[in-house]
Amino acid sequence: MSEPCAPHSALPIPHSALRTPHSAFRLALLAALLLTAALRWMQPAVVEFKYDEAHITGQALDVARGGALPLLSGGTTLGIQRGPLDVYLLALPLKLLGGHVEGAVWLLASLGVLAVALTYALGCRIAGARVGVLAAWLMATNPWLVFYDRKLWAHIQAVFSVALLLLAWRVTVQARARAAFWFPVVAALQLLSHVLALLQGLSWLAALVVAPRRWLAVRRALGWGLAAGAVLLAPYAWALRQHGDALALGGADRAAGPDVGSALTEAARLLTGDGLHVLAALPRATHASWQITGGLLLPLALCLGLGLLRVVVRLRNRATSAGARLLLAWTIAPALLLVFGPLRPPLQYWTVLLPLPALFVALGIEWLVSALARLLVPRQMAALAGVGALLPALLLAAVWTASNMDLLAEVNRGAGATTFGPPLARWNTVLAAARGWAGRLDTQEVRVAVNGVDPGYDGEPAAVAALIGNPPFARFVAPTTPPALLLAHDRPSLYLWTVDAPATERQLGEFGAVVWTGELAAGRPPARLYRLPPATAAALEIQPLAPAPVFDVGLMLLGYKLPEAARAGAPFQATMVWRVLDPPAAVRVRDMTAFNHILDERGQGAAQADGLALLSRDWWPGDVLIQPYELTLPAGVYRWRTGIYSRADGGRAQLATGGDAVDLPAFTVR
Repeated sequence: MSEPCAPHSALPIPHSALRTPHSAFRLALLAALLLTAALRWMQPAVVEFKYDEAHITGQALDVARGGALPLLSGGTTLGIQRGPLDVYLLALPLKLLGGHVEGAVWLLASLGVLAVALTYALGCRIAGARVGVLAAWLMATNPWLVFYDRKLWAHIQAVFSVALLLLAWRVTVQARARAAFWFPVVAALQLLSHVLALLQGLSWLAALVVAPRRWLAVRRALGWGLAAGAVLLAPYAWALRQHGDALALGGADRAAGPDVGSALTEAARLLTGDGLHVLAALPRATHASWQITGGLLLPLALCLGLGLLRVVVRLRNRATSAGARLLLAWTIAPALLLVFGPLRPPLQYWTVLLPLPALFVALGIEWLVSALARLLVPRQMAALAGVGALLPALLLAAVWTASNMDLLAEVNRGAGATTFGPPLARWNTVLAAARGWAGRLDTQEVRVAVNGVDPGYDGEPAAVAALIGNPPFARFVAPTTPPALLLAHDRPSLYLWTVDAPATERQLGEFGAVVWTGELAAGRPPARLYRLPPATAAALEIQPLAPAPVFDVGLMLLGYKLPEAARAGAPFQATMVWRVLDPPAAVRVRDMTAFNHILDERGQGAAQADGLALLSRDWWPGDVLIQPYELTLPAGVYRWRTGIYSRADGGRAQLATGGDAVDLPAFTVR
């Protein structure tokens, strides 16, 4: 019985006597595809959700809601802006599923299933169905492929990598014109997905170099493909040109020189699936599967070496040399770039090359098992020996599947806070509680304290902004020293607190009460929701000003608290309470803040305390900011003068009654 797909005269199976029934291959391939889907689709909310994921999800949500179509989608560690393809891929399921982010995980994970299917097809063409199925199993369960396939942005480029290699194979070995057309088109799409496609630039060139006559034979189709690829890339290239900083290479990633040791270590981790315990911030001994992966290097390296040797041997045969040269050139070119190039890419950039080791390991396993079968298995049991070639891959897949499941379980319970961060599921739980309490309080905002306060630049605010909205629903506040507090004038406030800032939390507890507590990630403070009363009902121990001074930037000084018994040389606190009225639009771009001048009895400046905890771009009507300051003064009588000025241009806000500052009553330091 013949095999379901035969190699195209490139690397023929050396032991043709070993035949395997069609049904065995079909079942093995079907099982590999089902396992691929299961590992990538299970628990879609247990995925990493930090800045990169949140940023691109926010862009995709904007597109899904009818917003502008972006030409760039964010920066990379290489310092080059990404193309917009991932945004559009995410926007489709977000549009269809009403903004549910988990649906986007399903779509991008489907690319992993496609990569496995294409790997099978390529393995068939290289050396038959047995190699195709073996490579598919290796691709299906490799822990790093599974991890990056589950990301909310297509950092894993395996589907593009194997598709391009398959197209190059069809041109160099079979001279197929249609493949020559699609090769530059798929390469352009890969570039539009992520700049790590540049790591394969030498591979693309190698495909032309190893068989120039084959490409010349289909030059018409290739020319049309190049034209189509150029059209796809033109808007992206124009956007890069418009943003000069988009092409600045990241200095942190520059390589001081060749680092073969580090490159080999990274390659070994990806090949063996080792290192998942680092993501979960746990020791390797936590799970047996993680311990086993650490010992897989030697057998996998042996199979990889046999596979490479098998390809090298085929260089001597004219009928198989073109395909062998293509595989070797496709492998060596990006490897040289990664080891000797000007940049040192992080681990995930290597995943673009993983289809190649999967193919080489499959070639090595098949060759080794076939050789052993010829020596040890009777001819009448050849079919059983052929099926036996799948057993090593199945055993490896079992270990890798266990590794993936163990990682999923650890992340689901909140482990990995240091490197993995809170997963999407944890954020959804916390933010669902925030939405529920906001509904009870009949408010359309939640004050959110996370690590960082700018959703454009920091990971956790970006995550919250994408999931909960920013603004009007989420407003970001930062803990300050001494702690400031933001209330609403005539309605309750809701604070979502996720950071370790005991002083501010004590103040929140003094003014309000905890209404909900939940775990965000192991090893970090729990998430808490605080309900605070309106400023009109809060016990503010301040001296009110009547009438309250009003500045033309839409800010009113409600009152103050100055020390009654400050001691010389000892720190003391003074508090100003500001209310936001209706700030003009220009205020948001002028970066307005407060100045506080402390004058001595002669009217000379003795100290200064500037700043507000609330940036003017975030002033909302009804905000009441309780802003404390800490100072140390020598003995004497002092006067406090306060006002508002712009850090952008230095101009001062004017009072409605004239002047640009408010003088408060004198206070004494003894």
